[in-house]
Amino acid sequence: MEPQRRWINRHQPQTLVTGTMLLYLEGVFSLVRGSPVLLLLGLLMFPSGYLIANDKKAGWRMAVLVSGLAILARIWIYGIGGRIFLAILFPAVLLALLIHPMSREHQRIWFD
Repeated sequence: MEPQRRWINRHQPQTLVTGTMLLYLEGVFSLVRGSPVLLLLGLLMFPSGYLIANDKKAGWRMAVLVSGLAILARIWIYGIGGRIFLAILFPAVLLALLIHPMSREHQRIWFD
């Protein structure tokens, strides 16, 4: 019997489930912002969310890397100023959810 493939895994901790949903949402937002850098990062968010939902360590690692790069890319694009807080809000929350101790421990124990 082939393993079930899923977009969201509700059996994971709440931090990872929310992080997975936020990866998809932030991926869409990054695609429509117009920057080639954010377009590439947005495209990488979809497979990382899918891999997390299917319990793959590579997906979690890619998601942490992409969310960190999304923060740096927005700082580089918008500069330090008044708009930067709103620009990095979603990627910062995403990174916080992914590196939360509950998420890290779950992926360390249960992911392939």
